[in-house]
Amino acid sequence: MSPESKAPLGPADDMPEPLLVSPETLSWIEQFTLGMSAIKMPLISGIISLLVLSYPDQVQEVYRVLSQERLSDKAPHQHWILALVSVVLLSLVLWQIGRQLAHIGRDGKLETIEHTGIRGAVDAWGPRIIATLPLIGAAIGIWLSRSYAQAVDQVPARLLPIQQSLAQLDRDGLLGAGMCLLLAVLILLGTAFIENRLLPVYSRRSRRISLINTWMLFPLVILGSAGFFVYHPVELPQYFGSIPIFTMWMVSFTIMLALFGRYYSVAGVPILTILLIVVALIELMGLADNHKFRNQTATIDRPKIEAAYRTWIASRADAAAYQAAGKPYPIYIVAAEGGGLYAAYQTAKFLTRMQDLCPNFAQHVFTISSVSGGSLGAAIFAGLTKSEAVANSPAKPCLSTLPAAGPLEQKVNDILSKDLLSPLVWGGLFPDFIQRFVPWPFQALDRARYLEAAFEQAWRQASSKAPDLFQNSMFDLCGKDLSACSRGATPILALNVTNVETGMQVVLSPVDFSGVGAPWSNSPRIFDFFMFGIDPVAIPLSTAVGLSARFPWITPTGWYDFADQNESAALGKPSKRRMTFADGAYVDNSGVSTGSRLTLYLQDLFAKDPSLPKAEVKLIMITATWLPLERFWMDAPKDQGTGDFISPLAAAYASWQSRGYLQQSDASTDFRSTNTARASVAEAAFYYNYMPLPLGWQLSNLARQYIDLFRGDPQTCDDKQLLRTMKDHAVMADTYINRTNCVFAGMLRDLTPAAPAAAYKPITTAE
Repeated sequence: MSPESKAPLGPADDMPEPLLVSPETLSWIEQFTLGMSAIKMPLISGIISLLVLSYPDQVQEVYRVLSQERLSDKAPHQHWILALVSVVLLSLVLWQIGRQLAHIGRDGKLETIEHTGIRGAVDAWGPRIIATLPLIGAAIGIWLSRSYAQAVDQVPARLLPIQQSLAQLDRDGLLGAGMCLLLAVLILLGTAFIENRLLPVYSRRSRRISLINTWMLFPLVILGSAGFFVYHPVELPQYFGSIPIFTMWMVSFTIMLALFGRYYSVAGVPILTILLIVVALIELMGLADNHKFRNQTATIDRPKIEAAYRTWIASRADAAAYQAAGKPYPIYIVAAEGGGLYAAYQTAKFLTRMQDLCPNFAQHVFTISSVSGGSLGAAIFAGLTKSEAVANSPAKPCLSTLPAAGPLEQKVNDILSKDLLSPLVWGGLFPDFIQRFVPWPFQALDRARYLEAAFEQAWRQASSKAPDLFQNSMFDLCGKDLSACSRGATPILALNVTNVETGMQVVLSPVDFSGVGAPWSNSPRIFDFFMFGIDPVAIPLSTAVGLSARFPWITPTGWYDFADQNESAALGKPSKRRMTFADGAYVDNSGVSTGSRLTLYLQDLFAKDPSLPKAEVKLIMITATWLPLERFWMDAPKDQGTGDFISPLAAAYASWQSRGYLQQSDASTDFRSTNTARASVAEAAFYYNYMPLPLGWQLSNLARQYIDLFRGDPQTCDDKQLLRTMKDHAVMADTYINRTNCVFAGMLRDLTPAAPAAAYKPITTAE
């Protein structure tokens, strides 16, 4: 070997010569430990990449999106090409950094110029194996995204298109996973060839290329890309997709780990350790808390719920037709469950399809009680009634069927087919990540604002009549004096959020809900967002929706502060208090708790004032059904438990999911045992266990295709197929499709004054 090839690889040419020690003087464990210690930083990054690219449900849904985009376009779609190329590039960067770190000499530590034995094997093969980890993670994730579909002849006819798509997805999953594994092998062999033939690891040329790539080229490319994204924080992330954004961050993260964990120290303490301590202190002291939600001081007059209802019922333009037919006026209170984008899609599709079928539907919807993703669907429906000038009009006939998507439903397709995930990923991994190191809050770096911007952009691109509706105050939706809601056809939004300081679920709405649970009413209390006389503030509609959908860690809790008049008077100087809010699903993910309380309150109001127009309240629960006990018996048995560490977490997660199911079950029981002539309950649910959907902000075409089966086709309602069976998940899903069809058929009868009143079938457990 030439003298040049024996030159030590280091961060600078004048680096001190390392202490030369024969590897034979070290045990194999010491050699292995020294070798792994040298490459621990890229190894950490490789393991993180493997886990992130494989196991999260939302990542697996991204793979389904990429697969279906590849199939639907004649030319290769940029998303899956960019995703594949970015993962390969991440692998090569991990190899390059690991290779450099493995062969660098450190002052005063046991190193050799030419490593042999175990240490030599770790130095040579460690970086190469690390380079395969992102591709192995992608292969696992693509494999897990497969559905293991049943045979086509074993599913009901309505599910055949889904089953065929699932079968195609299975084949694509095998192909995609195999491709990633093949690329991992090629990376492993290709890097070995480069090191042995083209750029020997000890050569000066190899060292210089490593230095240029690692400490100049990679950082400059990332900084330039990040700067470009700053000016297009929604469009560019959506163009590239979530996976390239994640891989770009992983490169940045790995370089930071290598730089601060290996090269630089203060008084012998690595800068990385100091940074971690500083970040922990900044977080504990709240110095980087930039999650104050957007609001402005404004004069807002919020009527009490009773006054709002009296104005609303007195202004119904089709009430005379019901009086003439001797039929109670149907009032709908909708409870929209949470669940990210799938819940938003289900809620908006159900409501807009009903409106396309029955022009009078929206003016019968008094309130929509929503949580999380359901709040986005509710806001889109309410916004469409406003922007598309849906009127509070005299009675109009309903259509008996609607084979294709109507005009409002098509708007929902346009809005919610967007990728809302990638702007949030960008905001979380770059602007908000930088904020963690800065002990002064910059609100513009809050990752929640990037999701809100994605809401606004999706609406703006689909609505030319009211493009700024989601940017404007949520109170503008109902307009001055609540006229669009109380006298028009726009439903009143009741967005459920959780108050962190008290643990209570509170309702953010243009109407003051604090009257529910008044002394004269037997209904339980609803806690209003602006509790205890706090002056309301103007909140953008996108921010209000985002507050209801603050998933743990994915989007942060949001807060605001306000003047504490009593404390200020006592102290003789201004004093402020702060309230923090999180996802409404912490308390109840169904929206039924608020919806059922309002229903009971209206029943008591009817009894209190018999002069009010005769009406019947119908609570419509839009949900992704979760059957805890039935699922236990229908799913394949597990041979072993989850262990002492996992069992408590599994119990907490399962109990959180089942809480919404219990709320729905209790509501159906309550209304059967009370004055059923004045209130009833119906469930419009898609069956979750046949094809579980991710809790996130991007959906595949397959997911939307499945939810579309539950959007309602009243003409195909079969009253004899309402009983549920535990035969299998496909048959159970088919019964839920039919039940939704029958709910639609009942609502069509409700909205036809001359038709007999609908009697909704009771909700029963599976048999």
